[in-house]
Amino acid sequence: MKHNISQSNRSAGQHAARIAVWLSLSVLIIAVLYYIYLPPINAHSGDFWTFFIFSVAVVVVLDLVTNGMSALKSQISGFSGSARLSLFPKRIKITFIAVLILVALLFLLSLFSSEFLRSGSYSSIITVNDGVFEEDIAETEYVTDIALMDTASARIIGTRTLGTLSDLVSQYEVSESYSQIAYNSVPYKVAPLEYASFFKWMSNKEKGIPGYVLVDPVNFKADFVRLDDGYIRYSPSAYFSKDLERTLRFKYPTAIFGEISFEIDESGHPYWICPTMKPRAGWFGAKDVNGVIILDACTGEAQKFDLDSIPDWIDIVYSGNLICQKYDWYGELSGGYINYMFSQTGCVATTDDFGYKVIGNDVYIYTGVTSLSSDEANIGFILVNARTGEYKFYSIPGAEEYSAMSAAEGTVQQYGYSASFPSLINVKGEPTYIMVLKDNSQIVKMYAMVNVENYNNIAVTATSQNEVYEKYLSAIGAKDIVDDVPEEELISEKITAEQINFITTDGNTVVYIKSSDGDIYKIPFDEDILFISEGDSVTVMYKEKKDITEIYKIEK
Repeated sequence: MKHNISQSNRSAGQHAARIAVWLSLSVLIIAVLYYIYLPPINAHSGDFWTFFIFSVAVVVVLDLVTNGMSALKSQISGFSGSARLSLFPKRIKITFIAVLILVALLFLLSLFSSEFLRSGSYSSIITVNDGVFEEDIAETEYVTDIALMDTASARIIGTRTLGTLSDLVSQYEVSESYSQIAYNSVPYKVAPLEYASFFKWMSNKEKGIPGYVLVDPVNFKADFVRLDDGYIRYSPSAYFSKDLERTLRFKYPTAIFGEISFEIDESGHPYWICPTMKPRAGWFGAKDVNGVIILDACTGEAQKFDLDSIPDWIDIVYSGNLICQKYDWYGELSGGYINYMFSQTGCVATTDDFGYKVIGNDVYIYTGVTSLSSDEANIGFILVNARTGEYKFYSIPGAEEYSAMSAAEGTVQQYGYSASFPSLINVKGEPTYIMVLKDNSQIVKMYAMVNVENYNNIAVTATSQNEVYEKYLSAIGAKDIVDDVPEEELISEKITAEQINFITTDGNTVVYIKSSDGDIYKIPFDEDILFISEGDSVTVMYKEKKDITEIYKIEK
């Protein structure tokens, strides 16, 4: 009798030990997986349910292993299918059935969140207002202050800038992810440094990352900014507790994160900007921004803001990809899913890429809008505030961006240059693409301007941005720009013409005049200039004095 009690106690103890091992291993493995994959603890996230089901599978497998699965296998071989199932513990069968029910429920939730059943929710996710091009986009008088550099070129000159800093180049790299910002109302691209490898992180983790690269896309130059008030310690290239996403997840375990960007405030201090997302269609569908988390890249301090309280210095809350995706839902599904799939009546979508434009202290995303039945022409374009998400549509039919880029490339096809994604400007009320042409090394070789409504009106030159502007004015029949500027706005100055040069490029002649004071002036050719000789005293009229001053009017 005592022997049976002792054996029973020993069996109970072994069973309790197996349960303890099972639970400990389950908790440990699930915790490690959570630490690695960092899913949001949010029922509206597909990642959460994937992690949950995988965790249940881990628990079941460990239960089988720790409770004698090897012994079960030897017994199962002699049983039929129904007998085999009876050998599994009842709790495992119940768990298996529960998981099947959960998977079926998630499938139904996904179906009722789909575009097929919720096309109205998808298409109404944004409100699009009509814009007036001439009012919303100021007329461009000079093209020397337009940001033409794309991210590919920014990466190259950013890397070259780091290469000149011998104390950093062996330990850090410039991030591939550049953010377009309006830094004190001036367009810049900015990217942080990142650790070159795990071992470089180990060597530098105590002090962190010393700064970031600030690229001037107007003047094609880059500077490395060293931080005076601390190093960047929280980064996507850091590990463990200093990893950016892990830091955000442990601070906000339930948040669904959007596309994270790196920005600096008006004093130059670095922050990570992380939008939070919420479904707008059913349980999972049409995720849109519902707030933003700002994390100090140096201290790790974070704060969450609602959409109506986001600080003005933040530029990118809605990424370009999300902005285009939301407009595609609006443009494709407004007539219903069946219409979108078959007749496509009235269906429109954004073109394949987007650009940035700084207006005031805000960054805007712009892209063309094209009919689904056409991929070479736009019916207009949208301009969207990347901080507020406000959409404006401009009904201006014309060349799709890539068609304009191809037109510019074709003009100088003998060189094999590739065009950057263009910037959109207003020239004499004419919507105009302006872009750079680059060689295979991403070095800018030429400038091009293409009329949106008629891309046969095109100007390409290797001289300068001003030169391509003058050629473009001639192409659209607006070469005589004197009449467009009230004379009372011009500055009048009497000079002595010491030297006069006529420069002709691609059929367009520009006159350069050097004064006795050493100043240089230029003006598009006019026959009246033939009556001015070197040594003559003339009156020139201009708007702004520069290294090479553009003359609006000249009188002898």
